[in-house]
Amino acid sequence: AYSTEGWEACPQRAIGLLTRIVMNKEYSNDYLYYGIPSPWLQIRLLRMITFFPPLHPQRDRMLIDRLVQVLQRVISTTKVTKNVNKNNATHGVLFEAINVIIHEGKATELLMQAVQLLGRFISIREANIRYLGLETMAKLSQHPECAEDVKRHNSTILFSLKDADVSIRRRALDLVYSMCDYSNCRETIAELLSYLANADFSLREELVLKIAILAERFADDYAWYVDVVLALMKTAGEQVSDEIWYRVVQIITNEEALQKYATENVFKALLDDTRPPNNLVRICAYLLGEFGHLVANEPKMSSHEQFASLHAQWATSDMPTRALLLSTYVKLGHIYPELEGDVARVFNTCRSTLDQELQQRALEYSALSSPGLADLKATVLEMMPAFPERESAVLKRIKVRSNDETGRGRGDIVADKIAREDSAGEAHHTSSGGGGGG
Repeated sequence: AYSTEGWEACPQRAIGLLTRIVMNKEYSNDYLYYGIPSPWLQIRLLRMITFFPPLHPQRDRMLIDRLVQVLQRVISTTKVTKNVNKNNATHGVLFEAINVIIHEGKATELLMQAVQLLGRFISIREANIRYLGLETMAKLSQHPECAEDVKRHNSTILFSLKDADVSIRRRALDLVYSMCDYSNCRETIAELLSYLANADFSLREELVLKIAILAERFADDYAWYVDVVLALMKTAGEQVSDEIWYRVVQIITNEEALQKYATENVFKALLDDTRPPNNLVRICAYLLGEFGHLVANEPKMSSHEQFASLHAQWATSDMPTRALLLSTYVKLGHIYPELEGDVARVFNTCRSTLDQELQQRALEYSALSSPGLADLKATVLEMMPAFPERESAVLKRIKVRSNDETGRGRGDIVADKIAREDSAGEAHHTSSGGGGGG
């Protein structure tokens, strides 16, 4: 944050100088750079304006009119040429001018013109211009007046995800992410899932996080959200972070109407995968331990088949997954008496394992079966209560990642946009019959 105390006259002086340079052409030829008058001074003056609060629409009416004239001239006279140096100078001024337009947020016509101009920029061959165009369009997409106009360039933006330059792919991903809302979330996520299959390794983790956030935030029903996360696990495997499956579990636990659907489909996904990733085994183990009784009468989902399918993953699972499997086994043995013998044999095997966590769990779970601990066992193994309301850990993670990359909160910009959608989202879920997750 900048303190503007004592410098309140600066915007007026900056606009006055810009008017003299851009509109009145009061400059010496010595200050022309490839035909552009004092581009570095123009850039500094435009940037200075953004350090101060937006101009007051009534008190600063004359200043606003003069600034709009300057910005209009900059936008209307900027062209792409074959001269790299000239392009660099004109586009440096242009992008600072667009930042001023976004900062002031009053000239709707200028915002529309800026979107139209950037739409041309993201289609040209020059990589630097495409990069800046995508980055600036992402800022414009946060403005309510521009959202629909930015969406008109959706096909070009999605095509940029396949660009040879990884930095352009990242900016395109940021823009697709910021453009997503209730009206286009399903189409956007379908495109991102398709892109994920062949995405660079360096982009996959961030892409997975963003898909998970968008699917949760803009889902009109949580059954679709569960389907998206399962598609993520199928495509990205171990790159689906723990925060994502933790969040899925929270939502399913808090949504009673979702529990049977989620448990059945996650179990089917486990059965269909010849080498399921650990995160899929974990979420399946958790859901079967909590809600497996809801699907026990479905074909190929009996208590024995639930236990056998989970234990078939034991040999290829890592230690944290095995620890969770033991917790599921003790619950299955408690719910289904016919499984007590199978579960006891697994615990007996693990009592002498070298892993301390597995050994301790096996000993403690075995002890719960003592005749005098029946009441305690029932209390310990009862269903998990609903999770308290809290901010999604997935959203927190993407904010941290984005802020670490940029210094300034690019993640905060997107998070603020998502936060603004919350009130609309609550109404949307209510009208469509969906529920709010924890």
